[in-house]
Amino acid sequence: MATLTEGGNAPLSAPSVRVRVDGPVDVTALVVNPDGKVGGDADMVFFNQPTAPGVRLEGRTLALDLTALRPGADRVVVVASPEREGSTFAGTTVRLTVEHGGDAVEFTPSRLGTETVAVLAEVYQRSGAWKVRAVGQGYDNGLGGLATDFGVVVDDEPAAQPATQPATQPATQPSAQPAPPRVSFTKGEEKLPADMREKLNLRKQQVAVVLTKHRLTGLRCRVIVVLDVSGSTSSLYRKGVFSRAVERVAPVAAQVDDGAEMQAWAMGGRAKRLEDITIGDLPRWLATYTAKRYTEAEGWNNEKAVIEDVARYVVREPLDIPTLVLFFHDGGVTDNRGTEKALRAVERAPVFWQFIGIGRSNYGILEKLDTLSGREFDNTGFFALDDLDAVDDAELYDRILQEFPSWMRSYYPPGAPALQGLS
Repeated sequence: MATLTEGGNAPLSAPSVRVRVDGPVDVTALVVNPDGKVGGDADMVFFNQPTAPGVRLEGRTLALDLTALRPGADRVVVVASPEREGSTFAGTTVRLTVEHGGDAVEFTPSRLGTETVAVLAEVYQRSGAWKVRAVGQGYDNGLGGLATDFGVVVDDEPAAQPATQPATQPATQPSAQPAPPRVSFTKGEEKLPADMREKLNLRKQQVAVVLTKHRLTGLRCRVIVVLDVSGSTSSLYRKGVFSRAVERVAPVAAQVDDGAEMQAWAMGGRAKRLEDITIGDLPRWLATYTAKRYTEAEGWNNEKAVIEDVARYVVREPLDIPTLVLFFHDGGVTDNRGTEKALRAVERAPVFWQFIGIGRSNYGILEKLDTLSGREFDNTGFFALDDLDAVDDAELYDRILQEFPSWMRSYYPPGAPALQGLS
């Protein structure tokens, strides 16, 4: 029997598929369109509504006939939640087995803990062929949070309730909430190589999950990327670390920026504005600016210069939505006082500065940003990743967006346009 890990996929050899989930959980299936949304309430299969075209729930097993799915459906998302009401996955082992055409594939999620519902896997169609992908992504706000992300709003997390619940209870109710994040076509993605486009769409889904988790389903913002190009970053550029960093945050902009683009700066001895990053042009941009260290900004650190330059840009190009700056830094801050002064000076600007350390080095003042006193608004965040590649997309996006929501809600007054669609 083949075994998958998170993110892995395998082809299915027959359209008749059985998905068995072992563990003390309730199982739900969502039948979705290419845009990542259900077509209606009937696309949610659970104990109170155990069938849909091509999908039948039998205890903890889903029987799928992929030739009989409703028109327009190209994916079945397999969801589990602890059968004991109010429980999490902590201390629980869940195993998924997919049987198809005499073959089988198995997946055991490795990251579930405090979450109360999880996407275990998805059966999806790609270029006319059906595949299964291991996901293992949890939510901590119940089936309602996940279902909202996929276009359904449920009443009081039905999948966490006993199987003896009366069948007359309505499965869903119309949503009066803001529209969930859309995971659909991004302008320019058709120009990407097939593997990069597939990664982009998978990562957009992960971003949407995190946005829902942090109650940011209606978030619109401008995204700016700042790349450290000081002399000490040369080896990181040669190893492709900065290329992978930019590629992995591009889906954030694809989800929250109306133009699906990012403005970009290089930070060396001076600030240097780079070309904007668009999805369709991403391969060329990476080859131009991250294949090797960019040398036109000089080779030492001047955080103050780039903070001030970005702040001036935001003033010149005002929006009624916030700006999220993702500042990749390899450490070695030399002017702690100047950096702190610059950040305090832009405290009242509609900008949140998320510093991301990727160099295993001395981050100086950056490590103290969360404890700086005397500020009306905490406009900064910092976390360090000793090994960017060891952190999966779900964790990366969660950390990027962890402090941003609280800053937004404290910075903007109730009713401000920037807060529309946030819950």
